Order: sequence, then structure tokens, then C-alpha cells
Amino acid sequence: MTRLLHRVLRPLAVAAAMLVPGLAAVPHAAAAAETAAAPIPAPEQDAGSFGAALDTSINGVCPVPEDGPDLAGELPVTEDKLEEGRPLVVLAIGSSSTQGYGAPRPEASYPFRLERDLARRYPQSRIRVINAGVGGEIAADQLARLDDLLAENDPDLVIWQAGTNDALRAVDRARFTDQLREGLEMIRDSGADALLMDLQLYPGARDPKTYAGFVTLMHQVADETRTPIYSRYALMTAWDEDRAHPTPDLLFTDRFHLNALGYACISRALAAAIAHTVDEEDAAPAGRAQVQSAATAGTGSGAQTAASEPAR
Repeated sequence: MTRLLHRVLRPLAVAAAMLVPGLAAVPHAAAAAETAAAPIPAPEQDAGSFGAALDTSINGVCPVPEDGPDLAGELPVTEDKLEEGRPLVVLAIGSSSTQGYGAPRPEASYPFRLERDLARRYPQSRIRVINAGVGGEIAADQLARLDDLLAENDPDLVIWQAGTNDALRAVDRARFTDQLREGLEMIRDSGADALLMDLQLYPGARDPKTYAGFVTLMHQVADETRTPIYSRYALMTAWDEDRAHPTPDLLFTDRFHLNALGYACISRALAAAIAHTVDEEDAAPAGRAQVQSAATAGTGSGAQTAASEPAR
């Protein structure tokens, strides 16, 4: 009876809390799993056709500089693998915007799209991107499972998306930066390249100053540790402020997470940034080469799944 009451009352309590302004903030991952909303039905379309349709939809929608956003750093392991045409394993760790919440199906998540975009640029290498995103996590949660993920997947490049939930929960800044430093050291000790990804633009943040402060913190850590960083915040701000070329709506119905178009735009920009960093001359122009690798759905503990919970 106790378990039955818990199953009935827990979702109601969480749902009530989310109606209070500011508490739409980010339930813990475990709570999010219990209060999962029904996944959006996937369109009756195979993955290849869906991906091709999304490729067409994004053309001309969200402008990306030819050389991509500057990562201000080096990716030596990634560069060697791509220059030599060897397989490249990318581990994408983060919260719900890595997992793909807001996407109608796994093939629309940013890691899945990134695999497609990199494979198009580097057809001589077999690209594999593993989605290790878990909705609702803060940096401490990601750090706790990072060692196992590195051991299980042996990645060449780790893209760590962090900061959003920490900012919304007002996590202690010193603790947050220490966790970033520790995680980056673990990644490098494993022999992989590290690439940070900062917060996405969120105009609805209750405390914009604190939110933007975590962007600054991440860039300070990146600078101190000589880690390349991909700024979603700067890119989305530029899109938002470009009145001459208005960008279509890239947000999901919750007005926080990205939709399929938004994830595709972010992925294309990130692929351009990586290509520029490792040497654009070795990459095929975006959209020209045939995609050779199938995106990695259902692989390991970070298997890609359609987002089904309202965590950030």
C-alpha cells in the first residue's frame, strides 16, 4: 500500500511544484524518470529519410560562419584521427539538451545529428557519437559517472555540456568550477580530447545575471585549463539579435529546450567549429559528402533515447 501511494502521490507533488514560478527548474533525474511524460510519437519515417528531411529543413535557416564558432583551443587526438582517416569515437555527456529532450525522436538529438554532420565532412573516417546525456543532471552528477563512461567507451573526444542546471539551481560556484577542473583532468588522463559546451541562451531565467555568470565561469575554467569551449550561449545570442536575418523558432513548447530544428542548428555549428579547429582543409564541405556511418542509437549506458522527462 505504501508503494502504491508513493507511485500515485509523487508525480502529483512534482507536478504541483512545477507550477510554482522558478520550480520548473530542474527536478533531479530520478524524480524526472518517475514523472516522465509520454514520448512524442515518432513520425512514420525511417532514420535516413528523417535525417535527410531535417538536412533540407535547416538549409539557410540558422546561419553559421564558414569556419564555425572559434573553439579557441586544440583537439590533437581528434585531429590525428581525422587526418589519418581512422575511426573517431565521440562521447557526449550532459543533461537533457544532450539527451535530446524536446526532439520528436532520437535522430533529432544533437549527438545523433553531430555524428551525421561530422561523417559528412569526414567521409574517410567512421564517426561514432555516443549520447550519454541524462536529463536533470548537474556537473556533480556527470562527474560521478564520468570515470565509468570513459572506461566503457574509450572515446577520442569528450564533449561536456554543463552549467545550465547548476546555474538554475544556484550551485556553489567554487564547487562547480572545481568539478569542471576535476572532470577535465579525468578526460585528459584517459587520453581523450576535452571540449566544453556552455549554457544555451535562456531568456526566461529568473536570475539572468547569475545564469550568465555561469557562462563566464565556464570560459574562465576553459582558459585556465587550455580547454576548447563551444559557446552555445554566444551563438544563440547572435541568432536572437540578428534582426536582419530572423531565425525561425528553435525552441520546444516548454520555451526552454530546443526543438528538432534547434538541435540541428546547434549540431551543424558545432561540426563546423570542430572542422575548423582540426583543420578545415581536411574536411569535405558540409552537405557534400555521403554519410557513411549510422548514428549510434542504443549503445552502452549512454544509449540515445527519445527524451521523455521534463528535466533540463
